[in-house]
Amino acid sequence: MLNLNRTEQQYIERAQHINLHDIDYDSLLKHRSHHTYSALGIGACFFMVGILLFVAEILPDVPSIGSIPVTMILLTGLMVIFYALRYQREIETRVTYDILQRIQAIEGHDGFLWRMNTIINAYCQERYGGLPESIQQLQISSQAGGIEMSEIRLYKDVLNNTINWYRNNMPED
Repeated sequence: MLNLNRTEQQYIERAQHINLHDIDYDSLLKHRSHHTYSALGIGACFFMVGILLFVAEILPDVPSIGSIPVTMILLTGLMVIFYALRYQREIETRVTYDILQRIQAIEGHDGFLWRMNTIINAYCQERYGGLPESIQQLQISSQAGGIEMSEIRLYKDVLNNTINWYRNNMPED
């Protein structure tokens, strides 16, 4: 049986009300990447048409439209593709920044995940037989006051799994 002090009980109660969808990197990125895939499709279409016209320019007995329009279609396709890739990188940066801001709001100055240390350790003890190094590093980052970009997915997973474990294993008061 896990003995939690009043502060830890308050933190786990607060954790149960956190909307984890707001810090789900994959779902937020998927939601915002729709335009990128559309632009990649359009750019790929231009590029393929340009390649086909280029091949038609090379073949004898095929009427051609000229090398300048073919070059322009190829370059337009490449420009749209590179624009989409640049835009995707910008979206990834924005999503990461938004999630880090939300995690910072959850963490506050006290280190929210660090305050749930007892519950996380109990969960890890039952699930893994000990505290994995990655989760230990996450707790240290929480205590230090800054979750890193590489820890976003782990943060959400640890919080979600710990809350679910607590709900399933703790008796109702």
